Amino acid sequence: MTSRPCEGVKGRIVLRNIRIKSASSIVAMIVLFVAVLGFSLFRTIDAANTVDTERTRTAVAAAVQAQVKQIIVMVDDNALWDAAATAVYTRMSDTEFFWSSWGYSSAEGKYFDTVLVLDHEGRPLLGYHHGRATRFDPIARYGEPFRILLERADRQRQAVGGLAGSADGPVLIGIANIVPTNGALDKLVPKSGPYWLVFTKPFDQGAADQIGRSLLLEDMKLSSKSSGKASIAVRDTAAKPVADLSWTPARPGTTALERVLPWVAIASLLHILAGLFFGRQALRSVSKLADEAMVDSLSNLPNRRAVRRELDRRLKRGERLALALIDLDGFKGINDNYGHHVGDRLIKSIAMLLQELVGKNGMIARLGGDEFAILVPGASAVNELQDISRAMLDKLSRPFRIDERTVLVGASIGLASVSLRDLDSSELMRRADVAMYSAKQAGKMRLAWYDEMLDQKQAIARTIEAELRLAIDAEDFELVYQPLVDIHERKIVAVEALLRWSSPTRGTVNPSEFIPVAEETGLIDAMGMIVLRKACRDALDWGDVRLAINVSAAQLRNPEFASALSHALAETGFPAERLELEINESYLVYDPDAAGRVLREIRSLGVGVSLDDYGTGHASIGFLRQFSFSKVKLDRSLVTEAGLSEEARTVIHANIAVARALNVAVAAEGVETADQADLMRVAGCDQLQGWFFSKPVAGREIAIRVLKDHPEHPSSRLRAV
Repeated sequence: MTSRPCEGVKGRIVLRNIRIKSASSIVAMIVLFVAVLGFSLFRTIDAANTVDTERTRTAVAAAVQAQVKQIIVMVDDNALWDAAATAVYTRMSDTEFFWSSWGYSSAEGKYFDTVLVLDHEGRPLLGYHHGRATRFDPIARYGEPFRILLERADRQRQAVGGLAGSADGPVLIGIANIVPTNGALDKLVPKSGPYWLVFTKPFDQGAADQIGRSLLLEDMKLSSKSSGKASIAVRDTAAKPVADLSWTPARPGTTALERVLPWVAIASLLHILAGLFFGRQALRSVSKLADEAMVDSLSNLPNRRAVRRELDRRLKRGERLALALIDLDGFKGINDNYGHHVGDRLIKSIAMLLQELVGKNGMIARLGGDEFAILVPGASAVNELQDISRAMLDKLSRPFRIDERTVLVGASIGLASVSLRDLDSSELMRRADVAMYSAKQAGKMRLAWYDEMLDQKQAIARTIEAELRLAIDAEDFELVYQPLVDIHERKIVAVEALLRWSSPTRGTVNPSEFIPVAEETGLIDAMGMIVLRKACRDALDWGDVRLAINVSAAQLRNPEFASALSHALAETGFPAERLELEINESYLVYDPDAAGRVLREIRSLGVGVSLDDYGTGHASIGFLRQFSFSKVKLDRSLVTEAGLSEEARTVIHANIAVARALNVAVAAEGVETADQADLMRVAGCDQLQGWFFSKPVAGREIAIRVLKDHPEHPSSRLRAV
C-alpha cells in the first residue's frame, strides 16, 4: 500500500509531460504552418515584384529601341529620295534645298537636331546643328560606335541606327546611303560609292521622360551611373554602357499584400496583368513613334514615307489611283530674299490651300523642301486629280500675302495613274516625277501627264547632262554673234552672243533642249560664266559695239552672280559699259523685289540690262519704270504678226510709245524682210535684228563687218583675224 502514492505522482508527471509535448507539437505545427505560409507569401510577393520589374525592364528596353527605330525610319526616308540624291551629287551649293529639307527640321529638333552629309569615306561635306550650318568629323566625336554603324550600313546596304556616347551625353544615330529611286539617276552616284546621310538626336532626360510617360513611369531618370535595382544600362553599338535608366518599381505584390491579404492569389494574377499592360503600353509607344515618323514637322502633313505606305496598301488591293507631284517654282528666291521664316509661312499656306482643294477625297503630303504630293483613289481619280491640279495652278496665279509682303510662287505638276497591280509605289512616284520634270521644262506653271515617251526624253536629258558636264570641264562650246543695226545708219551698234553646242552622240543640239537641262541640274552657272568670258574676249577689239548676252533666271537667282560677273569683267578687261545683259520678263514676275535688288547690283557695275521678248507676257509700264531697263526687245512674234494684221501693228505702236515715253531704247528681233524692216522703222524702233541684215556668224566675221562699218576706229583695236 505504501507504493501507490508514488505511482500517482509519477502518473501526473507523465501526463504533464505528455501535455507539454502535445502543446509544443501544436505550437510547432502552428509555427511551421505560419512559417510555410509566410514563406510562401514572401516568395509569391517577391516573385510578383521581380516579374513586374523584369517586364518593366523589357518594356523600357523596347521603348529605347523604338526611339532608335524612329531615327532609322527618318534617315532612310530622307536618304532614299531622288531630289536629295540630285542635290547632293550635282548641286551641293543649293543651300536652299538643304535648309528646307533638313536644316529647318534640325532647328525644330523634334526628330533630329543634327544632320550631316558625308562622302563615301566618311568625310563631312555639309551639315546643320539646331538649324545652324556645321561640319564636324562624327568618328572623332562619337568614336567606335559610329565607325561600327558606318561599317554595318556599308555592309548591309540599308539604313542602320544605334546609340553612342559623346561629351554632351548619349545620342541616337541613324545612317543611310543617299541613293535615288529612279534608275535613270543611278549614274549620278559616284563610282567610289554613295554618300551618307546622318541624323543624330540627344538621348537625354527629355527622351527618358518620353519613355516614362509612355509606360506610366513618371519618375524615369537618366544618369551616368546605375542607381538601383529597377534600372537598365543604355549601351552603345559597341555594347559599352553610356547611361543608366532607372525608376521606382511598382512592386504590385507588396501593394496587394498590404491592401488585400486574403487575395494573395489575385495579387499574383495582377502582376501578370500588370506585365501585360506594360508590354501593351510599350507596343503603343512604338506605334505612336512610328506614326509620328510619318508626319512632316513643318506642314503637319503626311510625309514621303506615309505616301509610299498608302500607295503600297492601295496598290496591293488593286485600286485605281492617280498621283500628282507638285514642285513649287520660285520658292528658293523667296527664302533667299525674305528669309526662311517667310518661306516656312508660305509652305504652311500652300499646305492649307491643298487641303482646301482636295478635301476628304484624297491624301496630301509634303515630300520635302518645296515638293508636295496628292493621291486620289477611285474610278474617277484621273478626272478629279486633273481638276484639282488645274485649280491649284489657278490659285497660284495670284500672290500670297505673308505679313507685310506679297509673294508670288508657281508650280510644275506631274501626274500619273494606275489601274492594274503591275506597278509598285516607287514606279508610280517615278512616273509622276518624270511628268513633273516635263512640265517644268515646258515652261513651268503647268501640268503634264506621264506617258512612255517622257522616259525617252528623260533618258536623252540625262545623256545631255552627262555630256554637258564634260563640255563644261573642257569649255567645249562655240559662240556665234548676230548683229543689231541702227535703224537709220544701218551700221552695227551691238551684237548678241548666241551659244552653240555639239553633242558627241547627238550632234548639234538646239539651245531649247540643253539650256533647260543645264538650269535644272545647276550647270547653267558654270556654263553661263564660260559664255560670258569667251564673248567678252571675242568682243574686246570691236570698238564701241555693245555686247548683248542672254542670262537665264536660274543664273540671276544665284546670290553670287553679280560677284562672278564683276570678276569676269576684271579677268577679261572688257568695259562694263559695253556689256548688256538680256533677261526674260518671267524672272521679274515671280519675285519683283528680289529681281530689283539683283538688277541694281548689276547696274552698279556699269552693265546695262535689257528686257527680252517684250510685248508677249506680263511686262507693263510699271515694270519698265521699276527696273530702269536700258533697252527692250520686241518679240519676233510681234514683228511677224505686224505684217499680217492692223491689230498687231497697233499693239507694236503702243508698246514702243510706252518705252519711248520712259526714255527706253527699242529693238526689234526676227526681222526677216524689207517690209518688216520698214514697218519697224516707221513704228519708231531704234535697232533691228534678224536674217534680213545677218544670220548669226562667227566672231571673225563680226570683226570684219565692224571694221567696215566703223573705219574711224584704230586698226589696232579692230583686228580682223
